Amino acid sequence: MNFAMVINVYIDTDKNKINVFDHPTDLESFEDSNTLVNTIRSVNELKVNDEDNLKIYIFAIGTNEDTTKDSIIRDKVAGVMNTCRFPNSIYTNTDINNYRINTQNEFFSVKGYPEIRTLGFMIPYLLDEDIIIQIDDDELLRRDYMVYIKEVLNDNEDKYIFTAPYEKNGTIRIKTEDKLRSWKKFSSMDNDIIRLTKDDNIKETLFGFGGNMIVRKDFAGKMFYPEDVPRGEDFSLLLASRLIYANGNKKADIHKEDKMFKAYFLTDEAVTIIHEPPVEAKADFLFYLEKNLKRFIMEWNMFTNQKAINRKQLKDLSDYMSEMIGYDDMAKKVNEIIDEVNDLNEFNLEGVEKLRSRLLDYINNYKELDRFTLFKARQHHYINSINELKKNKEFVNKLLNN
Repeated sequence: MNFAMVINVYIDTDKNKINVFDHPTDLESFEDSNTLVNTIRSVNELKVNDEDNLKIYIFAIGTNEDTTKDSIIRDKVAGVMNTCRFPNSIYTNTDINNYRINTQNEFFSVKGYPEIRTLGFMIPYLLDEDIIIQIDDDELLRRDYMVYIKEVLNDNEDKYIFTAPYEKNGTIRIKTEDKLRSWKKFSSMDNDIIRLTKDDNIKETLFGFGGNMIVRKDFAGKMFYPEDVPRGEDFSLLLASRLIYANGNKKADIHKEDKMFKAYFLTDEAVTIIHEPPVEAKADFLFYLEKNLKRFIMEWNMFTNQKAINRKQLKDLSDYMSEMIGYDDMAKKVNEIIDEVNDLNEFNLEGVEKLRSRLLDYINNYKELDRFTLFKARQHHYINSINELKKNKEFVNKLLNN
């Protein structure tokens, strides 16, 4: 079995510019501050069955789609990857831009988290990898990770996408307290973790982590990460996939209840990733809140524009997603949240009211769109475009020789 392990490395090329990533590694201090080196040390310790192959795919992404430092980025990342015992390839913004120009395929994009995650589906798919594992550069893998995954895949040939826990500070539980009573982000996540890990059984899930995602090749050829979400692209993928399962997509010739689009949660310690982020994304609370609410507005729009799953069924699948998007009136919910932020008396009132205005404008803009219908059209386009790329042997050979 051919395994691809995709690791995304986000690199800040200009500390004076705001960027879309939570904690990119500073380019100037890369040798001292990068976490990739620890991830690769853990990868080097992996047990891999003799009959299997593992290749590492590194997406070394400069912030703000910057290409001017890509040669430096490649050299610095290569310095780490030279210590890797497995074959590997490095892709920079320049590579992806060239692929887009050469193929006229707009899915070759480094715009943000979801677009970059989709690259981690596309390129291994085009290179005929059987299984794609997506992790991040601030994670450690346990030695039996690959062996356990192989067993799960062999025992569950009718399942196509799996996710599994993060362990941070010695626990898989989400211990962060909710700052707001009206926004139970962390307690609802913890409720899902408790439910999903109450026993060792594999369970259907809407809850999962992009830094611990395992998919079969067939899934990667038919599904992509919903575009434009500012963060939480993992949950966006799982939601969109479940909505496709429940509703089907006639345009893409996907029937209702196609089991390919059901996701499953694994609980074994062997597949639990140790997460060691250098900083917490939620340190700047208002910035964190805005990015998350914008993401949930987009997901709310997608959910409310489909018919097959109602809010009760959403709650049964995920307490977290129900708490975040299970509302008739998202504007009312946002106002409730912002009112409580003001009641905290911790933030500048004018700044909070500007945040309220931005969020309500965001909701109004999305009222003009049907994100689920748009996603189905894009899925049809994605499937056709990746199949066309597959026929382009010259381009596939270029990927092989990267």
